[in-house]
Amino acid sequence: MYRFFFILMFLLILTVGCQQNNSSSSNTPKEALEQIHIDEGYAEVVDIYETIEIGDDRVISVYKGIINNSEEIYVANIEQVDGRWLVTDAQNIGMPSDDRLNQSSVTEKFKAGFVDKNSFSNDEIITIDLSNSNFKVWIEVF
Repeated sequence: MYRFFFILMFLLILTVGCQQNNSSSSNTPKEALEQIHIDEGYAEVVDIYETIEIGDDRVISVYKGIINNSEEIYVANIEQVDGRWLVTDAQNIGMPSDDRLNQSSVTEKFKAGFVDKNSFSNDEIITIDLSNSNFKVWIEVF
């Protein structure tokens, strides 16, 4: 009897522990960005510069966020999973400056950095204009 009870409890714990946590998922990509601040303590969204559709169920957003009283530029990969939007990757790329032109940040889903506003375009690279800036964000999607 105890053996049956132990197996039943073990399976119950295993089942509950392996369920996907969708508390950070949302109805829209914008809500998903805002939700990671609430659920995971990531940067609070101040301004979304642009959201680019990569596919039917995937977008990339470039936004200004604030964390620890410091404003930075972030790039986030947001995917639709089971009808809900979820931030799968988000990366702080800092604030644009001449010193950061040769730097980039990489995740499993994208690589991003800053480029001079007057730089040429490339079909494989997405560029996002930053308001009131001499720089653009470039993104290479994987």
